[in-house]
Amino acid sequence: MTDRVTAIEFEIPQKSGEALCVPPARQLAALARQNAALLEDAPLTIAGVRLAEIRRRARSDISQAAVRYAQRLDLPTSTFGPSELLLVTGHQPFLFHPGIWLKHLLIDRVARDGMAALSMPVDSDAAEDVGADAPRMDGTGLRLVHETLVRADPDVPYEAVPAPPLAEWRAFLARLGAHVRTLPLPEPQAALEHFAQAARDVRAEDIGTFLTGARRRYEGRRRYAEVPVSEMSAGMEFRRFVVHVLRDAERFAAVYNHHLGAYRERSSIRTSAQPFPDLQREEGRQELPFWIIRRGRREPLSVQPTRSGIGLLAGGERVGEIPQASGPEALAGLAIRPRALTLTAFTRLCVADLFVHGVGGGRYDRVTDAVIREYFGIEPPAYAVTTATLHLPLGAYDAARERETLQRRLLELQHNPDRVLSRPTPEQQGLISEKWRLIAALDGGVLARRERREVTARIREINEELSRTLAVQREEVERQLAGLEAGAEATAAAAHRGYPYCFFSPAAVDEIIDRMLAQS
Repeated sequence: MTDRVTAIEFEIPQKSGEALCVPPARQLAALARQNAALLEDAPLTIAGVRLAEIRRRARSDISQAAVRYAQRLDLPTSTFGPSELLLVTGHQPFLFHPGIWLKHLLIDRVARDGMAALSMPVDSDAAEDVGADAPRMDGTGLRLVHETLVRADPDVPYEAVPAPPLAEWRAFLARLGAHVRTLPLPEPQAALEHFAQAARDVRAEDIGTFLTGARRRYEGRRRYAEVPVSEMSAGMEFRRFVVHVLRDAERFAAVYNHHLGAYRERSSIRTSAQPFPDLQREEGRQELPFWIIRRGRREPLSVQPTRSGIGLLAGGERVGEIPQASGPEALAGLAIRPRALTLTAFTRLCVADLFVHGVGGGRYDRVTDAVIREYFGIEPPAYAVTTATLHLPLGAYDAARERETLQRRLLELQHNPDRVLSRPTPEQQGLISEKWRLIAALDGGVLARRERREVTARIREINEELSRTLAVQREEVERQLAGLEAGAEATAAAAHRGYPYCFFSPAAVDEIIDRMLAQS
């Protein structure tokens, strides 16, 4: 099954209501069972502990963290035992589009059949601009606007961004509502009002937890658990995973960079930043795919051998040192977080029975597969990929055909005005007759070169004279063409896939899931 997922080129659905799920949704439980058996018997130890034991410990720790997190958010608690099949997904905790939302609601639905489900908000990622896109109709037509709730520096993660004051949150929702009310669309207006009402009592310290709480209240009662990456990273088994990599930094970085390069070559990617940058090595310092959070900002973590162990560096400063043979307890007090590949590698190996990606993650995790095979020496557990497209009912059309028609009409008005004149005057009729006599002479092939030039010039003069009488029509076509160019913004706004989930009802996504589960 891993080979099957790896071989597929995932494509985002283009039509509203369409979904992608590889493998099909009804096969997710069977795939989770297959992965569980693979990982239970895997001959892998991480920092001296068998993988199967790490998984049991990590699952127990994360289940307890889920209870604490639910209590912080005043949500129903969801727990899971170490032996239960566990479906996991995750994403940055912003107001994402329904295609991302689908991952969460799908694992919740599938897990109703004797399994458990977990969402891991990636609050260790950079927050930057936290907001939402909205459609707006005004005197210039339909257009796309963006409203910002919170803005942070590029190196500040969600976990370090304070939750907005209640007045700012309400003002943000009011701005979104004002945009949506410019359109005759009751559904997104009702959805946003429901969301605002459901999220009215959310209280949290950071923006990631705040938006997670808002989403969970809007979804209604669901069974799946939530544990953000910042909480997961504080667990002993994640620290054990980090220690394992720290001890073998050069080899891990070499494997990581090799498979990143191979992926770029296979995918014809020319930029070294995609899907993520190589790990750098300079002056004895080896960068690793982890962040360290200090003073509310995240920095890449590097290591450097010392006489007594391993030095930990960030931002050019020594932030700690651990003995070479130390265990995970040596990292206590350090806020170390995974980057993309180490997050999914740890989650797939040490926590989940099945990890459910979106399209972007499904593509880059092919690198993770290769790293797991070479570095950890086992066959990687398979993952699933799912997404969907939901458009607001704004109406959309392909302006290209209309543009081509108008451009042909303009050329005809300029070069064949006789075909456009419906009621030519006697004078115009005389010019038209002369033009066709001249064309017949050209087609006869008996004119000398100088005569052909003279005839061609005369035809052009006739066209220009006839065209002057069509100036009003020509101006109207030019106006329509200009309107179409301006309408490109409206077309883009109508077809935009990135509107936030709070413009859609949970039932709309549940209906897509119903269809996915009904397919064989």
